[in-house]
Amino acid sequence: MKTSRLLLFIAVCFTSNLCYADYSISGRVNISEEWQPQIFLAAINKLDDYYNAYPDLIVDAANINPDGSFLLQGSTLPPEKKFYRLYLMKEQNSEFDACFYGGDDHNFIHVVLDNNMELSIMSDASEIAPFGGYTVNGDYDNEMMNSLAELVYPTFYFHQIKFPSELRFSQEKLNRDLISFSDTCSSTMASLAAVINTDMDKYHESNSAFYSSFGTRLGSDLAENSYHEDYNRKMRYYYPEVKSQSSWREMLLLFLTGACLFLLWQNSSLRKKSNNLDSKKEQLPDLTEQLTKKEKEILNLITAGKSNKEIAIDLFVELSTVKTHINKLYSKLNVSQRKDAIKIGKTLI
Repeated sequence: MKTSRLLLFIAVCFTSNLCYADYSISGRVNISEEWQPQIFLAAINKLDDYYNAYPDLIVDAANINPDGSFLLQGSTLPPEKKFYRLYLMKEQNSEFDACFYGGDDHNFIHVVLDNNMELSIMSDASEIAPFGGYTVNGDYDNEMMNSLAELVYPTFYFHQIKFPSELRFSQEKLNRDLISFSDTCSSTMASLAAVINTDMDKYHESNSAFYSSFGTRLGSDLAENSYHEDYNRKMRYYYPEVKSQSSWREMLLLFLTGACLFLLWQNSSLRKKSNNLDSKKEQLPDLTEQLTKKEKEILNLITAGKSNKEIAIDLFVELSTVKTHINKLYSKLNVSQRKDAIKIGKTLI
């Protein structure tokens, strides 16, 4: 009995682990007295929030041990891959918006997570900054995010450049390097992060082909990801013609949908008429059996295009007699006009 209960308990635990996916981020950061012993995980829901840190973006937090080790884990993240920011705050900061770029104050990194991701992040103990010289182990996306960080973070020293031309050349070089990284990196998420780091305000005109091409790649690789539509909105902002093209496509799609609906309606109407005609054809033998020999003869003459006067001459009867026969004929055929009688007559020929 005890053995059965034990096996049942193990089975429940095992199936529970299968049902609930967990993310796990472990590692070590460089911690000192100037930093709060907590690490925060913030979601990047919109591409424009890549470098923003608002309190309502925080999805998890964990204490940092005296040796700098930490563990973040849970099962509350969305199933799709998204960008997240790991960061620390200084002791004097009471808000969750303190991010420092580079140097000894480098206190944040970006990672790619879903609800079933395990990452290990280790900072270089010889560095002073919390994330100084950090490495990531987990998956290819985050390894490429680390490579991108090595390209991006040194550029945060732009403010130390004194000469305008040197600053411009450095910015242009960074933009070229980011585009090259995006073009050659097989991780679409890391490539998207590189695109976000480019200065689209400044370079969207000279690099329109690149941004358009990357949009196509994003639609192919991450069509269902929320970042796809977010990127499309940015494209429509920088390139109004994309919006016009999109509107034109929407109008064309609407037109084609309307045309298809019209054809379906028309086809349905034709089928209905055909069914009615078939039904009438089925009824015709019954109708014609009700006609007298003289009425059938008159129906044939009407179908041949004869007038009442011509029918009277052909049958050697009075015109009033022809009219009487025709009225009875219309009544039996359930028609009120000559053209309808002619249609029925043609079906009998």
